Amino acid sequence: MRRLFLLLPFFSVLVYAQAIDPASKTGYKSINDANLKVNLTILASDSLEGRETSFPGQKKAALYIAGIFKKLNLEPIGDDGTYFQHFDIEISRVHPETKIVIEIGGKKKSYLWGTDFISEGARDTTVTGPAAFVGFTDAELDSATQAKLVGRVVFAFIGTKDYANDTTKAATLRRLYAIRHDVGAIATLMIPDEEGPATFQHAQQMMRDFGTDKGIMRMKNNMPHVQPSGIHFLVSPALAEEVLRSSGKSLKQLKNEALQIKEFTPIFIDNANVTIEAKVIRETKQTENVLGFLPGGYPDLKTQVVAFTAHYDHLGKNRDGVVYPGADDDGSGTTAVLELAEAFAKNPIRPKRSMLFLTVAGEEKGLLGSQYYVNHPIIPLNQTIADLNMDMIGRIDTVHQAYKDTNYIYVIGSDKISLELDSLLQAANAESEQLKLDYKYNDEQDPERFYYRSDHYQFAKNGVPIVFFFDGIHADYHKPTDTVDKILFQRMGKICRMIYDLGWKLGNFNRLLIKKSTKE
Repeated sequence: MRRLFLLLPFFSVLVYAQAIDPASKTGYKSINDANLKVNLTILASDSLEGRETSFPGQKKAALYIAGIFKKLNLEPIGDDGTYFQHFDIEISRVHPETKIVIEIGGKKKSYLWGTDFISEGARDTTVTGPAAFVGFTDAELDSATQAKLVGRVVFAFIGTKDYANDTTKAATLRRLYAIRHDVGAIATLMIPDEEGPATFQHAQQMMRDFGTDKGIMRMKNNMPHVQPSGIHFLVSPALAEEVLRSSGKSLKQLKNEALQIKEFTPIFIDNANVTIEAKVIRETKQTENVLGFLPGGYPDLKTQVVAFTAHYDHLGKNRDGVVYPGADDDGSGTTAVLELAEAFAKNPIRPKRSMLFLTVAGEEKGLLGSQYYVNHPIIPLNQTIADLNMDMIGRIDTVHQAYKDTNYIYVIGSDKISLELDSLLQAANAESEQLKLDYKYNDEQDPERFYYRSDHYQFAKNGVPIVFFFDGIHADYHKPTDTVDKILFQRMGKICRMIYDLGWKLGNFNRLLIKKSTKE
């Protein structure tokens, strides 16, 4: 629940301000739709191949962004006097030769990774053992039964029994990502639904749409790679049926029994032997954040910065060569950072504080670029008054589409660390574009967990006040259809002007923001 801000001593002054600071007007008026379209059309073009972190398209995007920063005469404060902050990442992916071999009655049948079973990761190993079926992921077993699973390959239906028929998006994701671990079992093979949203085919598509079918990316460091503690695959119902029917019952019969019987008794299938031959490919690559610095105009405050952030990476191409252009996610936010950089650079009067324009890589892989920056900040985090993060600001979501309402923006996190930041935001909006500031997702407990899902979170967890600007989820989210022709540039311009005004206020605020007590 959002707090009342009436107790803040300066609130009434801010809310009823009716005009932007005349000193900022040149930059404010310079923000235009045509310029936004030019930059976004390039960033989301096929030639940049979806800007996947560490791939050629992302490198081209980095050079393009750096070129704009150079044209604007922003200071290069990255590595060796460049606009780049480099870091190493490691990519691990399941080898395409990984397979599962089922042997029943002396006859063997092979199943292929990617076609018959999938996972986001694996370990280099070969294991063999008889099968067992325990019911659902949450099946509780007594110690004697648990001991019988040692050395076996365990099959289980995804998710908890009580939510087996829940088809909501949140429940579907929880079920598809459910993992069971039985001490002593050599592997766990999860069985998805045969129909509905939680099917094997849906899981395959979801992995393609999030790029995880191509492997897992993590920050490279000096610590040795730790192999996953167990083997977990999501298998097709056809593969599961091949094994489980050896028990004398079909997959459908076993599912009905597991649902209906309160204390389902596991089935041990000694006449079905399962061999898993897993291999992993690993490679180390380099990527980079791109940042430009505009010094502030006041000697006592120019060591402090307002950070404007967006991730310029996206999903690249899928295994079939289809490009995911990422026009809204997050070409729109990246383009906004470039436009804001130009607006502040064009304004003849500088804010008292400096401005940091930071576009990061690796967000789609786990907020890697922003993680690297906060661990290696160019400007100390305790001198960063706030981070204004833009991730998807060029479209409208399905809720607002029904009403053709474009005059809104979801605001997340603005009151989490500093109540003053939210008040400054409301004042900037009131005197500029008067958008509807929608706080629907401003809750750490929201099922979508957007507060944790973009680069602002790396700043927030390190105590930097943040605002996350977001347009919501639409039908083209993480799809090849997230294209430039669907971007609402006039809407983007309004959002940029509002953020510009907020950045100006932060740049000239007479001190760092007061933070909420950690006891609240």
